[in-house]
Amino acid sequence: MELIQITSKSLTIYLVFFMFKNRNSQHLINFLVLVGVLGLFSCSPPEPPKSTPSPTSSIPGNTESQLQTTTLTLGILSSPKYYQGLADYLKQQFGNKVQIVIDGDEKLSYEKARQRMINKEWDISFPQSPMLSIAAKNNGYTFAARMFPNSPPYYQATLFTKANSPIKSLNDLKPIHTIAMGDFNSASSFYMASYDLYGKTLKVNMGHKSSKIRELVKTGKADIGAAAYIAVKDDKDLRIIHLSKQIPGVNVYLSPNLSESDRQTITKVLLNAPANIRKDANYGVGEEADYSQLIKISERTEQVLKCADFPTQNSVGYVNFYCPNGKTDIPSKTEILGKINGWTKKGEVESFKLLGDKNQIYEVIIPEKIFNQIPDAPNPIALQNKNVKIINIKPQKQGGINQLKITAPNQFIVLKNEQSNNVPKSSNLTYQVKQINDGDTIAVTDTSNQEIRVRFACIDTAETPKSETDKNTNIAADKNQFLWGNKAKERLESIVKVGDPVKLNIVDTDRYGRNIAEVRLPDGTFVQQVLVKEGLAMVYRQYLKNCVSAAIVEQAETEAKQQRLNIWGDSQFTAPWDWRSASKAIAEKILKPNLT
Repeated sequence: MELIQITSKSLTIYLVFFMFKNRNSQHLINFLVLVGVLGLFSCSPPEPPKSTPSPTSSIPGNTESQLQTTTLTLGILSSPKYYQGLADYLKQQFGNKVQIVIDGDEKLSYEKARQRMINKEWDISFPQSPMLSIAAKNNGYTFAARMFPNSPPYYQATLFTKANSPIKSLNDLKPIHTIAMGDFNSASSFYMASYDLYGKTLKVNMGHKSSKIRELVKTGKADIGAAAYIAVKDDKDLRIIHLSKQIPGVNVYLSPNLSESDRQTITKVLLNAPANIRKDANYGVGEEADYSQLIKISERTEQVLKCADFPTQNSVGYVNFYCPNGKTDIPSKTEILGKINGWTKKGEVESFKLLGDKNQIYEVIIPEKIFNQIPDAPNPIALQNKNVKIINIKPQKQGGINQLKITAPNQFIVLKNEQSNNVPKSSNLTYQVKQINDGDTIAVTDTSNQEIRVRFACIDTAETPKSETDKNTNIAADKNQFLWGNKAKERLESIVKVGDPVKLNIVDTDRYGRNIAEVRLPDGTFVQQVLVKEGLAMVYRQYLKNCVSAAIVEQAETEAKQQRLNIWGDSQFTAPWDWRSASKAIAEKILKPNLT
């Protein structure tokens, strides 16, 4: 094999020498053949041996080397089949060094789930209950993703009966009635119900999932049930008699036993999972819900529950939803009767306008913490037009108005003999349209012919011109804004006309005293959805937490964007909130005194 070490240079020298030394052409030909053969060996250097890829070589997207833990336990409260795809995906991402375990199913109780988080048995928790989300946070778990990302960030609980039940409000409940409730750790079927039933004595049958609660009510084994509003709202065999305050949604949480780097890696992997896997496991990108108000409600409820003796699961027993020793029997020294006729929120204080005897007007000041403890006052909106009694409070003159400052929950009493108090805030009462102001604002009248100003919830439309200056403006941005504002108003006027009936789901009140509401026609047409779907309105995400139908308008906006309808096809269009902000800045600059 030493022949193959001959270099091309040495071959050239040898060839020249040979040609001069030997004039015989046959020898030359033979030599050239030899050169060609040697060239097969010497023209290119030998290739080094190729390496064989190992089974553990790097795979795009594989983060095995970044994960320190050797086991990941997925804690769930629904069928494991919905999480098998996620488990397989995690195995693919983290490799054979990490064992993926699914723990739990639809039969697992909330209490057992809570205990498993207390014991840090779950590495990735899918709690499915706001109370379990709070339990996760209280035990050091950290936020990773939002569950049910296509649902509104807030929802409501409801108390309901059979459609033909004589029970039409909470006032009709008697100790002879039986309520079917959920597990101790359920926000919608236990905590909110216990909060809203303050002061009642009922027979309780508890520890059930929502499907079982509905069954008990339908079969007459329970007179009233507690569940999430979405679980019963479309059931024609059931009647909703009460809606709770807003309840925040649930999130995915990671165990504190995982290292910080592991938590970051797992979060990225979860959020980068294929869409079908995230859909099956009911999670996605989103912000962590704010549980502060729910925690306050739960703390107050738990104080009452310390006095109550709840029956064991699947058994029935009498329960007092109050602490008897805490009741005040001292007679009132003073009392003021009146009707609530307005509400505003001032920081951490609820401020109500009270119309008393002889048209005397009072401002009722209630700190938020105290308001949350007042029986039969589920939310500020529900108190509109309700009769109340204020006891043991002496009016104080403040700026020409008599103020009543509430310092204890028992000083503010919602009168139960007022029929209007029987109707929850979201009962979709029918009103008559009196005026259409612009694309997202109308005025209506109620059954007593009282005018109510309504700002559409969930959406924002372009502004309309409010003055002659606006109408004659030459500013391109203003002209464009007013163009689309007028188009939105014209479309609204074609959907609903003055004198038409509409149903309102009032969810809040703004700083101008307008009721924020979802507006529907008698046939169920959701007005906001129509405007957004046609590209004449935008989803108002800044205030979307108060929008019960958030998912509906968001889907409508997605469709309008894809089709580039109206405002979405106009590259010059400015979002209403941005236009208002810019206009305000210009106005302030003009009005600002020249200090130089």
